[in-house]
Amino acid sequence: MHTDSSQTPPDNLSLISKIGCGLLMGGADAIPGVSGGTIALILGIYQRFIDALGVVLTGPKHIAQQDGRTKLKRAFGFLIPLGVGVVVSYFLATRFLVGKSESPGIMLSNQSAPLCYGFFFGLVLFSIKEPWKRIGTPTLFCLLAAGIGFVTSFTFVGLPKNLLDTSMPILLFGGAGAITMMLLPGVSGSLFLVIIGQYTVVAGGLHDKQWGVVFTFLAGIVLGAFTFIPLLKSLLRKHSDLTMATLTGLMAGSLRALWPWKEGYNPKIDTMSNIVPQTLDVLPCVAFVFGIVAVFGLNHIEKRFTPGGIKKQYC
Repeated sequence: MHTDSSQTPPDNLSLISKIGCGLLMGGADAIPGVSGGTIALILGIYQRFIDALGVVLTGPKHIAQQDGRTKLKRAFGFLIPLGVGVVVSYFLATRFLVGKSESPGIMLSNQSAPLCYGFFFGLVLFSIKEPWKRIGTPTLFCLLAAGIGFVTSFTFVGLPKNLLDTSMPILLFGGAGAITMMLLPGVSGSLFLVIIGQYTVVAGGLHDKQWGVVFTFLAGIVLGAFTFIPLLKSLLRKHSDLTMATLTGLMAGSLRALWPWKEGYNPKIDTMSNIVPQTLDVLPCVAFVFGIVAVFGLNHIEKRFTPGGIKKQYC
């Protein structure tokens, strides 16, 4: 990934600042539709984050040299406290949203879940433009790629929930995909988990101490770091416009999963099939508006604190 070096701040963040940045990123990553990569851009640490990950992923070639070992030390010195903040914030946010089996969070309650989904629907609907605006020159092929992404996502979301089980392959895929999406500004890792039906599975597994689920998901994150991320970087470098167009379509198709009105909201006992409400419930619509406002607020902050724009910062 190549970015303007002017975007890289001096290496003078304190330990508390690094943890604080992680807290903000983790909170964002817990919300389907909000990108941790966007938060990193707003905080001015996106380039450093990507650079540090790059150093760690190519660690073996650095160990033999003094300069390389210094780079590794700096990378871990940045990523470890940042990661602590991400984990703590993600844990607290998902505890509120999903919670434990004996005390379900607001996303699993028939009373509060429509508000959550309404808010997320607004977030994603008005965030779809984020990957699209990073396309240099939209072409017919871009529209086709977006269409393929939409159909793929829309169809996958509609699969029966018993096909989207908690088996090792789907959890590994979820971890790999989530970490890959998280690194892209405007694309949400949690939204990817919603698309494949694993968001509440992973968050619930964390709070119910289902360590098999948690560690399999973490293994997927490691797998994604070493496989999907280099692949995505290559696609963004060689076929940037088509890749971002496909991501745009995937986000649009995911709206099917975020429709506020469903038969039930607990994936362990409900089909979560979308329904048309007999009477319009105003509160989910209000939550939808708040989701839109949140997007505009993030965009305003992003433009104000990101010099020169971010159209091509990911590659």
